[in-house]
Amino acid sequence: MTITRSDPEPPGDSSVGGSGPRTAMQQIARFGHPITRRLLATDGFTQPRLEAILGTDLQVRVLRQDELVAEQLPATVSEALRLAGPDRVIVRRSCLINADMVTASVNYVVAVSGPATAAGTDDLHVPIGRGLVSRGLSQRRLVLRAGVTRWPDGRLCAFKAYVIMLGEHQPLCYIREIFNPSFVPPEHAAVSDEDLSWADEPDYSRSQPAHPSTVRRGGCDAESPRTDGQCSRPLPVLVHPRESDSLTTDLAAAARGQAFVVHLSARTSAALDAATLPARRALAICAAAVLKHGLDLPIVTIGQLHTNSEPCRTPTDFEASAGDQEYHRAAAQLEYWRVANPPIALCTQMLRGAADRYQASVVRDLLIEVAAMLPIAASAPTASRELYSSIAPLHISRTVRSCESDATRPQLTRHEWDRSTQLLWIGDRNHEFTSQHLSFAARVRNPLAVTLGPTATPDDVEFLCRYLNPIRRPGRLTLIPALSGTRTADALPALFEAATRGGTPVSWMCDPMHADDPAAAIHTYVSACRTTGTAPAGLHLDCEPRSRLGTGLDTGRALHCVITTLSAMWAS
Repeated sequence: MTITRSDPEPPGDSSVGGSGPRTAMQQIARFGHPITRRLLATDGFTQPRLEAILGTDLQVRVLRQDELVAEQLPATVSEALRLAGPDRVIVRRSCLINADMVTASVNYVVAVSGPATAAGTDDLHVPIGRGLVSRGLSQRRLVLRAGVTRWPDGRLCAFKAYVIMLGEHQPLCYIREIFNPSFVPPEHAAVSDEDLSWADEPDYSRSQPAHPSTVRRGGCDAESPRTDGQCSRPLPVLVHPRESDSLTTDLAAAARGQAFVVHLSARTSAALDAATLPARRALAICAAAVLKHGLDLPIVTIGQLHTNSEPCRTPTDFEASAGDQEYHRAAAQLEYWRVANPPIALCTQMLRGAADRYQASVVRDLLIEVAAMLPIAASAPTASRELYSSIAPLHISRTVRSCESDATRPQLTRHEWDRSTQLLWIGDRNHEFTSQHLSFAARVRNPLAVTLGPTATPDDVEFLCRYLNPIRRPGRLTLIPALSGTRTADALPALFEAATRGGTPVSWMCDPMHADDPAAAIHTYVSACRTTGTAPAGLHLDCEPRSRLGTGLDTGRALHCVITTLSAMWAS
């Protein structure tokens, strides 16, 4: 039998963490509105109560999840969970949202790793309470504190903190829930500094390992997956083959509809200058965060590095042809993409600025909500496993320039990698790819993306699939058709079906920003995907300065395409 009840503290006792002489029930009684008092005092699950208040169903969105050691927790939490220093805990940050993407509550959960796994509490898509009920586990709730704190936008809001106990004696997790003051009135007796003070956040300054992507490796790639102990050719060691393999796995998930890709590119070198790096990274984070919040899918973010106009070479002589200055410039950009602190303040400013341009309340509220959630998702160690993937380090892509190598495709005798990038990009809207481009791309194991010009035919798609991915490796090939005019609406299904006939898995991305009507192009793309049973795999966004002499990016246009994509996928 499942038991769910709340055990208030005895009158006069101090709650864990030093909440003073008031009991939890006395703290709840200080709220002025009966809705708030009932919600905080409930002995059942919070989500059904919130759904009754809002009159709609709520969904869980996990912002991020990390695994820490107990010594990083304050006594408020470690004592409540009866933890010792070396114990491992799962720290999760999530929110409950309604159908309009408005956040009803923001939740902070600390769970003991072993019992959490056994009880299914580490399942990201099932509310903790409902998961426990489905497993028939006996539980009770020990309320530690209730009071007021700050909502992400700075308003006062109601909160409560409690521990879920399995049976009578085993603590499972500590939960702090804060409630949107637009739905749960926060009116409260006089608020003091003590009322706002409740220390339960981890200390992230301890035990901070270096991010694995910043570790430089060179020489033989014997440790790389699927290299069979062979050494890669001597390309510039900017990335490790494992990173390219990881991106291939992500792109394969996107082709199955289990992830979504955002690729941030640029047509001019001005858009790739160092001065635009913070804005480009902020735009990528904003686009990914909005899509993550709206689609509840893992988001794969890819940014383009600055490359020179040197012709591409074979893998053997690429390293010799790359100048030291160009190499160090690319390395510096890559280091920024990977390890610099995410520009959260700039992201917030960008999203709020975009929200001001929309009259529709749903879109405006969505952008404002994401702007409020990003700082919460960012408040954890950079080395953690990040689920709010918009903040994760970006993957990188490089465009193949005009080639001079022999067009004859070599026979692969061992695995070769272009170690200057993770994703190799072929062609653009204005210049068709050449046989030299394809020859170079076919001999490396990096994932490949090919832009299809307006004259591309189904026969071209079949050829690319056979030539670039003969073994039909999932995630190896991404195709991006140029979208323009009515021809696209007629041609897209045929292009999709050409890949399907050959049995080659392809990640199909949308490139709307240069179409006559970007919004119409996006809806056409999503509609064609649905008609043919193809998963919409991603969005290709060109990132350009507003003027030839400026470094400010036209973020509004890019975010408009993101919102349109989200709306089209909701409607399909």
